[in-house]
Amino acid sequence: MMNIVFFGSGNFAVKVLESIDRRAFPISLVVTQPDRKKGRHLHLGATPVKTFALDHGLNIFQPEDVNGVESLETLKDKHADIFLVVSYGRILSGRLLDVPSIMAINIHSSLLPKYRGAAPVNRALIQGEKTTGITFIKMNTGMDRGDILLQKVLKIGRHDTAPVLDQRLSLLASKYINKLLAVTELGRYRLKKQRENTASYAALMHKQDGLIRWQETSTEIYNRFRGCYGWPGTFTFFRGKILKILELKPGRRLAQAKPGTIVKVEDNALVVACRQGTVIITEVLPESHKKMPVSSFLAGHDVKVGNILGV
Repeated sequence: MMNIVFFGSGNFAVKVLESIDRRAFPISLVVTQPDRKKGRHLHLGATPVKTFALDHGLNIFQPEDVNGVESLETLKDKHADIFLVVSYGRILSGRLLDVPSIMAINIHSSLLPKYRGAAPVNRALIQGEKTTGITFIKMNTGMDRGDILLQKVLKIGRHDTAPVLDQRLSLLASKYINKLLAVTELGRYRLKKQRENTASYAALMHKQDGLIRWQETSTEIYNRFRGCYGWPGTFTFFRGKILKILELKPGRRLAQAKPGTIVKVEDNALVVACRQGTVIITEVLPESHKKMPVSSFLAGHDVKVGNILGV
């Protein structure tokens, strides 16, 4: 039987780990990131993968430096055939990638070589892509540059947000993981080189990525909202203070007004002009307040048609 060491941290990885047929593909070790301080009170919190592994009696390893000497020796002792790396959050060194007898496999949430890097789901949504997918690659020392073992395409829904699309992709990866492992064990896999001339990069998301640019079209603003949903979230400014936008959708109204101008105030919605079209805001989080429907925001603020949002 093929022996697997699984590397993962986030919820995406949990779905894949859960779906592996451990009777056919034993997992000798689960490697995940160390517990970190989280939340307002900074209590130590485990990764979702660690929580799953504890609940299912799997051996856990949490090195501070996965590429360090001690970690390398621990992983060598497992005599793994496959390293399976899914949403782990650390780059593995060349020495570590040479440890498994067959290969190290990574699952990436894009159709490589498009959207290499840390935030492929977010960036694909922001760019208004209609399709994405998952790519299983044989890892090398380049970031997401390994030869392709398998790709599967997924159509992006019109209203998919980053968390929704991430979950859909994790289910797609889970559907094919056992088939891929079976083919790999038999040595019947084929490797395909990535086409470097079509490569693109999905940079790590930062808070500033969520700033609404009212000079964009309503579609572009909605795509940014979808791609930033959850983290980092989208925001604008109202009278010099940050106003986080929690719910937003494109409007049908055509507005001949400066981008960022509030063109209509409804009971529970603000209609705001963009470079082309409008968007409708229905839930917000004002600075130093709790999240609230726009009706509550209107009750506590003097909002009028003609007010302008933005820097």
